[in-house]
Amino acid sequence: MRRLKNLFRSFLGDRRGNFAVIFALTLIPIAVAAAASVDISRAYIVETRLKAALDAAALAVGTASGLSSGEVQALAQAYFDANYPADVLGVPGTVSVSDSLTAVDISVSAELPTVMMGLVGIDSLDVVAVSQVMRHGKKLEVVLVLDNTGSMNNDGRMTVLKAAAKDLIDTVSAAAITSGDVRIGIVPFSTDVNVGTANKNADWLKWSWLLPTETCTTSGKGKRKTTTCTQDVRNVSQGSWKGCVVDRDEPYDVLISPPVAGSDATLFPANQNDIYNNQCSLRPLVPLSTNFSMLKTEIDNMTGGGGTNTTIGFVWGWQMLTHGALLSNALAPDPNELDKVMVYLTDGDNTYNRQGIGSCNGSSHCPGADERTAQVCTNIREAGIQVYTIRLINGNAALLRDCATNPSMYYSASAASDLTDVFKSIAQALSNLRLSK
Repeated sequence: MRRLKNLFRSFLGDRRGNFAVIFALTLIPIAVAAAASVDISRAYIVETRLKAALDAAALAVGTASGLSSGEVQALAQAYFDANYPADVLGVPGTVSVSDSLTAVDISVSAELPTVMMGLVGIDSLDVVAVSQVMRHGKKLEVVLVLDNTGSMNNDGRMTVLKAAAKDLIDTVSAAAITSGDVRIGIVPFSTDVNVGTANKNADWLKWSWLLPTETCTTSGKGKRKTTTCTQDVRNVSQGSWKGCVVDRDEPYDVLISPPVAGSDATLFPANQNDIYNNQCSLRPLVPLSTNFSMLKTEIDNMTGGGGTNTTIGFVWGWQMLTHGALLSNALAPDPNELDKVMVYLTDGDNTYNRQGIGSCNGSSHCPGADERTAQVCTNIREAGIQVYTIRLINGNAALLRDCATNPSMYYSASAASDLTDVFKSIAQALSNLRLSK
């Protein structure tokens, strides 16, 4: 019996085989951890895909306006489903949306069946992803510079333009976090721009100005025959003036430097009512405003008529966005807090400008006017104003593309019906959305 007890004590005290036993015991959690890493890696892939689909859904909701809660939910789910196909890993649940004035929060969870963790009783993992879109806090000034020439009466162009422009106003104005964050102005143009008859006594107008044409008279005969030419002058009646002005003298025609009383070249020439400006049928320009209902009424009241002078549209759009410029109520530049944007549309080539009177008859292309347009676009770019350009059916594509801030901000619409999507795209860009997390 004593020998048996001693043998048992000796066995218990023997350490020579413990390593194998300990290794066998530790191998179990190591194997479980290795197996779990496979499923955790798969869960990470699912989370990444969920997040990408949520971001798309959040941006879609953030750019939409005027939707009911049900419509918001449906829109978010549709965008999520389109970006998270059913054949990828995980089985996602219903998207959850919280939409406030300043942010859109969206989340979703997906059930991922495990491959290896089932060995330890874990048959699935819940993967959760969240996304948030903040409505950017920058202020926004937008001026719509819209072609109101005679060709806009063709093919329903003016009708579609009005609807698309009003939709843009609705979308962009809805992005304002506080009142005054978004202000919008309108500059209708043809060969002229209408500054309003309320300014008829302004000292920055001139009522008599030189034309680029001459009138010549000949007298005498033979060696005594002489020809005298005098430059033509246009005298405009202040009493019958409807508010239209044409380009200033060069080089001020492509600048917004303030007019100076007594400096004739800097003054704005009041124009008569003629066939080129369709008897000055243009609506007066509208400085930046938060009265969005009034702005939409002004758009509804636009009519087409007259020739095309793209330069004057760019000049007055620039002025409306410039602090301290004539008739402008724009804020001072502040790139960190304020975006200034021009949305410019035309449906034709330059056919008229003041310096081309006599050769540009309002119905055929005026290459000289293109040079002035190119110069004013360069000046606007240097001023830091963002410009979207839209060519509707006709017009100088290269010129308008160069006038846009970058090629992605140039649109060419081959039909009037395309304007709806063009303006919607621009409106979404102007809504200033950014992913915050």
